[in-house]
Amino acid sequence: MTTLNVFAAFLVAAIALLGTVNGRVYQTSDSIIFEIDRTWYGAFLAKNFPPSQSDFVPIKSFLTGGVIPNWQIPLVEPAPEVTSYNVGLPPQQGSAFYNWLHYPFVYGGANVVPAIDSKSGQPLQQQSKQSTAACGVATGPNTKNGRIFAGTESTANAWPFMVAFMQPGVSEVNCGGSLISDTKILTAAYCFEKMSMYQLSQMVVKLGMQSIGNPDENTSDDAQMTRRIARVAIHKAYNAKSSKFDIAVVTMDTPVAFSQAISPVCLPPPSSDVDIYAAKDAYIMGWGDIAPVDDATPVTTLHEALVQTITHEECKGIYTEPGQIVPHMLCAKTEVSGACPGDGGSPLVVKSDDDNLWYQAGIASWGNGCDSANSPATVYTKVTWLRGWINGNLKN
Repeated sequence: MTTLNVFAAFLVAAIALLGTVNGRVYQTSDSIIFEIDRTWYGAFLAKNFPPSQSDFVPIKSFLTGGVIPNWQIPLVEPAPEVTSYNVGLPPQQGSAFYNWLHYPFVYGGANVVPAIDSKSGQPLQQQSKQSTAACGVATGPNTKNGRIFAGTESTANAWPFMVAFMQPGVSEVNCGGSLISDTKILTAAYCFEKMSMYQLSQMVVKLGMQSIGNPDENTSDDAQMTRRIARVAIHKAYNAKSSKFDIAVVTMDTPVAFSQAISPVCLPPPSSDVDIYAAKDAYIMGWGDIAPVDDATPVTTLHEALVQTITHEECKGIYTEPGQIVPHMLCAKTEVSGACPGDGGSPLVVKSDDDNLWYQAGIASWGNGCDSANSPATVYTKVTWLRGWINGNLKN
C-alpha cells in the first residue's frame, strides 16, 4: 500500500469515529456537495465541544485528486443520462461504503457570529417568501475604456448582481461571484478548494456592496445585505491543476430581497458553440488588485474593466500546452485591461443587443497574473457550455 493510500485510510478511519453531526459532504451525479446546517439566525448547529480535527480538513481532499477517493463519498441520487454538461465525468462506482461521510464534520461549541444585516445591525431573520426580479438590469459601466488594474472605479450599484466572499472583520475580498437567484451565487470552484468546512462556515457573502471599507480610516463596508453560506456545489470533474470545470454554485442561508442595488444577472441559454461569445466587448468587475502582482495596489471599491473576448483557436495559440484550453473555457485579451488576483469567481458579462440586458458569459478562472506582457489572455469558465450543470444546482 502506498504512503498516500495509508494516509487516506488513516483519515477515513479517523473521521469515521466522529459520529453524527450537522455538516455533511456527499455527491450527486455531477457535483460534490458541502453543506452546513444553520440556525435561523445564521450560526451552525453545534453539538459537541471541542471542535473536531475534521473541521479543518481542506475541501480539496474530497475533490478530484484528493485523499478521499470518490467512491467513498455517498451518492444520493441515481446516475442520470449522459448530457452535454457531464461529459468527461469519471464513471460512477456504485454506492458508498462509508455512510459516515453523510455527516463527517463536528462543529462543536464554536463561537460563530450570526449573519447580521449591514444596515440595521440586527440578526437576519428567515424570510418566508422568496422575491422575484428581472435579471440583467444594471446601469453598467462608468467608462468605455477603463481597466481594473488601471483603477477604473464602478458607479455605485452599477452591477447589482456582483457579490463578494469575505471573512468577518477582514477588509479583503477572497473571491467574487454573481447572483443568479435570491439564494444562489455562481462562482469559481477554486475559491473554496483550500478552505476547510470550518472556514467555509465563517465566511460571509456581501451583496449590494461598493466599498469594502478601510481599517486605516476606521470605515466598514457598505453592503446592503450580508448572508452566510449554507451549501457549496462544486463540479465533480473540477481539476485544481488544470482548472478544468472551474465552477461552483453557492446557496446562501436565507433569501435576499431584490432591489436597485441587488438583483440577478441573466444566464444565457445552453450552447456547445465554442465561439458563441468570440470577438465581443465584455466587462469584468471585482475588488482585486489594480496593478500587476509586484506592484499590487489594494483597493477598497468595486472596479470594472472593458475586455474583448477572442476565439477558441486564438486562445489555444496563447496557451499552447496540449489540452490546456478546452471547449468549456472562454478567453479575453488583456492587452488593454483584465482581471487581477482577487477577481477570481467574478462574472464576465456582455450586454444583449436584443433586450439590453446583461448576460453572464464567463466566470473568472485563471491566467498568468494581470500584467498583459506576461498574461495576454485571461481564461474564464464558459457559462453556456455548463448551463445544464448550473440548472441542476439551481433546483437544489
